[in-house]
Amino acid sequence: MRFQTPINESIFVSKIVPERSYMFDKELKTGLSIIWNTGKEARFMIDDEIITIQKDCVIFLTEYYQIDDFQFEEMNIIQFNRPFHCVDEHNDELGCKGLLFFGGAHVPKIIIPKERRRHFELLWEVFLIEIDEIDGFKLEMLRNLLKRFLILCLRIYKKQNHNLPADNINVGLIREFNYLVEQNFKQLTKVSDYAKLLFKSPKTLSNIFKKYIDKTPLQIINDRRLLEAKRQLKYTDNAIQEIAFDLNFRDVTSFSHFFSVRTGGSPSKFRNSLIS
Repeated sequence: MRFQTPINESIFVSKIVPERSYMFDKELKTGLSIIWNTGKEARFMIDDEIITIQKDCVIFLTEYYQIDDFQFEEMNIIQFNRPFHCVDEHNDELGCKGLLFFGGAHVPKIIIPKERRRHFELLWEVFLIEIDEIDGFKLEMLRNLLKRFLILCLRIYKKQNHNLPADNINVGLIREFNYLVEQNFKQLTKVSDYAKLLFKSPKTLSNIFKKYIDKTPLQIINDRRLLEAKRQLKYTDNAIQEIAFDLNFRDVTSFSHFFSVRTGGSPSKFRNSLIS
């Protein structure tokens, strides 16, 4: 069930089963998605990585993830766009730059504790009731329910990820950097580019990342460029030269060197391996 306003604020709330898996090819390719596995163990192939999702596991996806394959029994889905809740200036832990969506290098996930499951079930029931309502309070009610759902998830995420640093200023900076990379990785390829946007020096950024996470700012930029290169090689017919220029490499040689160093093979070899 989907609710959409005249100014394109949109939220989708529904239980899905394998017969409705076409949604992964359409609805879940835009906006932000919360996937709560309510059935037996599920398996997803997300950006060439197998993600196992046990019952009562919740994962959080953006439109930037590529879901290639999936096996599941039943799941609850909440999908919403940024105009509905996650506008760019909403920069706290519940926003689109928050821990649940742009907070780390891997797909964020939580396991709902048994003692909390009823809380989630009740909230889900109210969600389904409200999305069927037709009155002037519907938008505000759905926004409040979504925020409550995210708060419940965030509380669990913090408890289940004990290595999260307590320094909110620097954690926020890392989240902001991750978000900026997602938005600009094709055009901005140097750490200094992002340092300017964040009003920090490249050295300050590097020191903060070294203190809190196991990747440098440059690794995050290059990992995102590599992921996009793999996606285009796999899902498009774009020539290698086109991909190189799209990702802001000066020529095919520099792109091939970049790709080979990180994968052990050339772009053409990677593409051919997908065919065979």
